[in-house]
Amino acid sequence: MDFKQIEAFVYVVRHKSFSKAADAIYLTQPTVSAHINSLENEIGTKLIDRSAKEVLPTEAGKIFFEYALNLMNTRDAAVFSLNGFTMGSSGKLEIAASTVPGQYIIPELILGFQKKYKNIVFNLIQLDTKQVIEELLDNSFEIGVVGSIINNEKLKYEKLLEDKMVLITPKNKRFAEIDDNKVSMEDLKSENFIFRETGSGTRKEFEKKLIKADIDPKSINVVAQMNSTEAIKQAVSLGLGVSIVSSISAEDYVKFGLINAYELKEFGLNREFYMVYHKNRPMSPITNMFKEYAISYYENH
Repeated sequence: MDFKQIEAFVYVVRHKSFSKAADAIYLTQPTVSAHINSLENEIGTKLIDRSAKEVLPTEAGKIFFEYALNLMNTRDAAVFSLNGFTMGSSGKLEIAASTVPGQYIIPELILGFQKKYKNIVFNLIQLDTKQVIEELLDNSFEIGVVGSIINNEKLKYEKLLEDKMVLITPKNKRFAEIDDNKVSMEDLKSENFIFRETGSGTRKEFEKKLIKADIDPKSINVVAQMNSTEAIKQAVSLGLGVSIVSSISAEDYVKFGLINAYELKEFGLNREFYMVYHKNRPMSPITNMFKEYAISYYENH
């Protein structure tokens, strides 16, 4: 048994695919398959169920996965300790992020982190908040960044930064001349809304605010649902309707005069973004360094 076999196994389980695992660790698919076959032959039992549509670990594979993960993390910790985590250190870091963090927050973190540790390769996967949590619980990622908390006793959330959600409207909307830059929900009764998908943190937080203000979310006239903030901003700029988005994500369209952005009078739309990870599962040194860097970055900004 060697670390190449163990690494191949861990990535196949994480990605539920031989081809995706091969891409992640820069090997060919036949090589990954050969590593898994050799590992299974050496252990004397099947670790991967290849009969289903999705590649999944067998019961034995689930047990072995925890040990394999610990072995990889112990190896990485030893290498990093010996190298003193110098500029010459290298490795891969996979992050699952919901839409807003993935597009507007994490790229800035990656830029700063790579100035310190130049040989780290990032793989950033964008999902909605619900999917990020599911992937973490399914062992596909060690760490995620989301805009809403979905409580689970296995997970820990660390606050990174605060933001607020804003109402965005087409540039020529009838309340474009409002002086205090605040719009009432009463003014929006006849408006067509564009919503994010059900698992979105932005939508979840907005619906929670509506309920708290005794407004039924089902009373909102939703004409479209989209899983991309960029698509929503474009649709709003074209006049399809209005929407609620993160102020961070709206800055560029507001700056270039493509949309207007407002606060709502009835309630504040403040929200927070969090780093989320397993409470008790050992974390690889690279992932832990990035976690600490991200938390420190926003504590000092």
